[in-house]
Amino acid sequence: MNNGTSWTDAYQGAGGLATALAASVSGDQIWVAAGVYKPTTTTTRTIFLTLKSGVGIYGGFSGMEGKLAQRNWEANPTIVTGDLLGNDNGALNLTDNSYHCFVGSGAAATAILDGFTIKGGYANGATASNYDKGGGILIVGSGNPTVRNCSFIGNRCTFGGGAGYIFTAGATFTNCRFESNVGGSYGGAFDMNAVTGTFDRCVFLGNTAARAGALESYGSSVTKVTNCVFSGNSATGSNGGGAMWIGTSSACTIRNSTFVANSATTLAGCLINTSGTSTISNCILWQNTGPGGMTSANQLTNSGGSTTVSYSIAQGGLAGTGNLNTDPLFVDAPTRNFQLQLTSPAIDSGSNAMVPAGTILDLASAPRFVDLPTVVDTGAGIAPIVDRGAFEAQLLAPPICPADLDSNNLVDAADLAILLGAWGSTGNADFDENGTVDAADLAVLLGAWGSCN
Repeated sequence: MNNGTSWTDAYQGAGGLATALAASVSGDQIWVAAGVYKPTTTTTRTIFLTLKSGVGIYGGFSGMEGKLAQRNWEANPTIVTGDLLGNDNGALNLTDNSYHCFVGSGAAATAILDGFTIKGGYANGATASNYDKGGGILIVGSGNPTVRNCSFIGNRCTFGGGAGYIFTAGATFTNCRFESNVGGSYGGAFDMNAVTGTFDRCVFLGNTAARAGALESYGSSVTKVTNCVFSGNSATGSNGGGAMWIGTSSACTIRNSTFVANSATTLAGCLINTSGTSTISNCILWQNTGPGGMTSANQLTNSGGSTTVSYSIAQGGLAGTGNLNTDPLFVDAPTRNFQLQLTSPAIDSGSNAMVPAGTILDLASAPRFVDLPTVVDTGAGIAPIVDRGAFEAQLLAPPICPADLDSNNLVDAADLAILLGAWGSTGNADFDENGTVDAADLAVLLGAWGSCN
């Protein structure tokens, strides 16, 4: 019947997701099997996949599962491409591509996009229609969708936001990857204007634009960045900001993130703040380059704005409480392994008070607040003291009991919260090592409840 009621009767083909989304109503979940899908099977570039409030779209299925928790979005790649003719060759054959792959305008936080790779959007059209913005996703006019476990790769635009453009709206991105997107004038990954944008456990890699290689926060936006890595992003124009450009009274709260080897042709290889008040804490800013080399100004430049930096490591040194100018000793920076060697000065040296409430995992979905007995606590707060940067150094020896996720010798509600926060993904809570934190792992934790002694 192909009416979407079961795997046997699933909507079929490259247009199957579009058909399912059109038929969906609030309260529905759309389960999508591994494969390649398009906004349309026609050549009309102005047809997009439009997110709906109350509808969750989940990729990563093999086509046999009976429960959402059984999917594995890493093992079952589910791709949405804007390449309508299937003829992309790098950046050579893009003029047939969709202007946007997804649109989240007007969609509430109950609109969920989870477990997809989004690629090949090419927004090179008219400004008045926003067809020159947000190759991967466009969110304008009060939209606020929830995006998780997604990769935006190789999307492009001519105005701003290669991966996504957000205007007078908002969005939350969790455990997402933004790689090799091209933002035209503004924001290789994202151009955000008058928005509330949240990025938690995200990776920004190799994005480029004239201004703001990865993120632009503009127009009094409120932007929160936690547990993220920015590396290899570049700003090629005169306004700089290899990783981030902050302006027009925007307020950015940047916590426990790592910025390495971003670059700018002119101003600020890493971050530049031209207006407004922002804060950076528990972060690492290292080997970001621009005019003059790896100077402190290329880690952060305040050019009309005010940025308070604390408990961070910055090459060349930055003023502020608890800041260091010391090699953070990554495991292998050339291969972009920015986890910490056990001798790193970033370990147990952050400020617990500056960690956003509810943060229990690092970028690798490993526990935050792990105390290494061999490291003297030099940060602020009661042990365990948080590490600086996107990754928390973990204990070398296994815990007394595997279900003790926060290493306090007790399996309790805190461990349950860590497990639930990693539900459906991988991480230390995947006790049976089947690639997914699910009900079987929950049973292990509940069976170990109480003291580990």
